[in-house]
Amino acid sequence: MDWVKASASTLVCEEKGTTLRDVVQGIMDGAETPEEIMEMLDLKGTDKGADQIPEILDVFVPVVNAWKSGGCGGGCSGCSGSCCGE
Repeated sequence: MDWVKASASTLVCEEKGTTLRDVVQGIMDGAETPEEIMEMLDLKGTDKGADQIPEILDVFVPVVNAWKSGGCGGGCSGCSGSCCGE
């Protein structure tokens, strides 16, 4: 899955109804590890889709951290793309 281009409503864990938006909100709320996200969203390692959490974090934790620290102008026009691995 190309998480950079995925819609916020993309299901990460269908059985729990967890979306990409939920995971990114967890990052915004301070979670930076798969364990923190899974605890925050009440996911178990055996839940289908839980194995995608590390990949999502690899994409979005740097973006959120850059945004929070002021290192991101809040948009990607003119951006080098380094915060999302592009």
